[in-house]
Amino acid sequence: MEEPEFGVLLAEAGNQGLEVIGAVRVLTGLSAWRSGQLLKSAPTMVVEGTWFEAAVEAVRSLNVVGARAELVCGWCQRVMPATDCPVDPERCSSPYLSPTGCPASRPGS
Repeated sequence: MEEPEFGVLLAEAGNQGLEVIGAVRVLTGLSAWRSGQLLKSAPTMVVEGTWFEAAVEAVRSLNVVGARAELVCGWCQRVMPATDCPVDPERCSSPYLSPTGCPASRPGS
């Protein structure tokens, strides 16, 4: 079965400017200036179209440096805060997966 793609929403840039810019650069490959511009446009998608595990790791890496990032399911568009990663208690509403088929809904993902 095909798995949904996930994205990372940068909800808030936080107060750790240079550290967050560095984390965004690692995730996106953007220059420091473009990463700073991305932070100023929060809330914005930082990563799109990646697999679940990579998106969860990206959310964690941004949150560790003081930003607030959230996981977004590409199929049902659920936004999951870092406190719920990697498991969201809500059932996936994707038309392509069973309610328990989405990796964000599986215990122990």
